[in-house]
Amino acid sequence: MREIIKIIKELNKQDRIVLFLIGSTIINLLVGVSKFILSLTIPSLWFFVNAIFSFVLVLCRFLTVQKYGQIRKFKDFNKKLEIGYEVYINNGILLIIVGIAYFFVSSYMYYKGTNTNMHEYITYLVALFAFTSIGTAIYGMVKYKRNNEPIIKGIKITNFANALTSIVLTQVVLLDTYAEGYDSTLNGYTGMGVSLIIMCLGLSMIITAKKDI
Repeated sequence: MREIIKIIKELNKQDRIVLFLIGSTIINLLVGVSKFILSLTIPSLWFFVNAIFSFVLVLCRFLTVQKYGQIRKFKDFNKKLEIGYEVYINNGILLIIVGIAYFFVSSYMYYKGTNTNMHEYITYLVALFAFTSIGTAIYGMVKYKRNNEPIIKGIKITNFANALTSIVLTQVVLLDTYAEGYDSTLNGYTGMGVSLIIMCLGLSMIITAKKDI
């Protein structure tokens, strides 16, 4: 344990930030796996769709971290920055695609409603996973808000986008379980609102990168 702490302390600031973001990404992966398992055991199409979105965003972050590992030793700062912004733009494009797909899923939810009735303890478990995902994403955004490394910014934003989808899932589960006779279109509205935010995040990433390059 001491050796691990020593190794972490010897890392530079950028590497420690990435290490934290890797940890939050792993948490999001576990949340995604939990959603997938629940989608098969309940069963629930809504859980399955959310699990797929989680896996896509987690894969994006792992590929981004892998790219960071490749360029972190580069001596040419301009080349390092160029590749970083390339990855940043790709993440922005992916978020736009995910946002569009999520909008269509939410539109379906708006017209068809949701039916995610489950045992209370599973509801609590879903809420715990969701709030963990949200908490780690917000912590990363706030704590490292001054870090303008494009790859690190990309990981933070995709973490935040994933947390937004967890908010929708939590709302669906809580309302379906505890609110009798509520207007289920509310879930559709929330989902479409979140999808627009995700698309705006992706678009802002592309615009920002184009200005900075």
